[in-house]
Amino acid sequence: MKHVLILAPTGILMGLLTSLVGLPVQVELAAWLVLYILWLVYGVWSEVQMPVRRLAFSGTLSGLLAGSTQVLLMEHYKKNNPWYSDVFETSAAQDLSTKFLGESIAVGLVLGLLTGLLVRWRLSVQARS
Repeated sequence: MKHVLILAPTGILMGLLTSLVGLPVQVELAAWLVLYILWLVYGVWSEVQMPVRRLAFSGTLSGLLAGSTQVLLMEHYKKNNPWYSDVFETSAAQDLSTKFLGESIAVGLVLGLLTGLLVRWRLSVQARS
């Protein structure tokens, strides 16, 4: 549980960054990748038990927190991310909320699974050495 409490709040950080600062798509993806590389380092360093399960859960929760933060700060998100203006104009607030949450959860789950698999692989390599 300790690992979830450490890793999942990164979603709040990303939600705040994307809502209050605004990040172009490439920068946002790069920021997510940097965070998950840090997760990888943390997972190997702390030797997380059952890394795939724990990091997939943490990733999903991180995505939920990121999407929820974006939904709560939707007006700031719209103002600070003008490159999505065509999406904002053609979608209702409810549809945008569902889109934010769905995409964030999916990204968190996929990146959490990949990170967990990499941590498990790295820990097995270390164990054989």
